Amino acid sequence: MPKVRTTMQPHVELEVSDTEYLDLKRQGVLIDEEPAATPAAAPAKTPAAAKSKE
Repeated sequence: MPKVRTTMQPHVELEVSDTEYLDLKRQGVLIDEEPAATPAAAPAKTPAAAKSKE
């Protein structure tokens, strides 16, 4: 039985049957447990680079 978190109670982990899992997924109420890829940090602007754009 999969354990899921829903958008209605994200702090509660629920154990659901495969049928319930598919139904909740179809409804779009499941929270993705996979961590999202963190965006790369933007390069820091140097004073010279900031002046060249002005």
